[in-house]
Amino acid sequence: MKKNPVLTKKDVLEFLKKYRLMCLATYGDHPWIASVFYSYDKDLNIYFISVPTTIHATQIEKNDKVAAAIVDSNQKPSDVKKGLQIYGRVEKISGINKINYALRLWKEFLNVQRPEISFENMKKGLYKGRLYKLTPKKIKLFDQEKFKVPDGEEPILEF
Repeated sequence: MKKNPVLTKKDVLEFLKKYRLMCLATYGDHPWIASVFYSYDKDLNIYFISVPTTIHATQIEKNDKVAAAIVDSNQKPSDVKKGLQIYGRVEKISGINKINYALRLWKEFLNVQRPEISFENMKKGLYKGRLYKLTPKKIKLFDQEKFKVPDGEEPILEF
């Protein structure tokens, strides 16, 4: 009997460190999708910055359930598939310690050298972006090199 592959936190962390851009799908009065630069922590929480008046951020205020995808946009249809799909909940981060932690992760991972993106400038209204945290509930990893399974049978990590 063939054993089903198991997706681990380590597999997901290895994938996340390779890419920088995530497509985030939200739903309010209608579906919407936005591309955001992200960072992550060891618990697979994903952090991004958005202006609260954007369509996706206003929809998150009404409905925190989201879907996201991270892929290598340079892969060709003939390549082995690699991609990550996520279902989870997003919250706007509050509190100086949590904001500074998420901001440090985001700037370090993305190598952002912009001093104007700071908690102080957010507080003063000089920088409009705010930090958000996606807490995953379900992650599916497409990696046809690592997991040799038929389409639709890729391993899923649930929280």
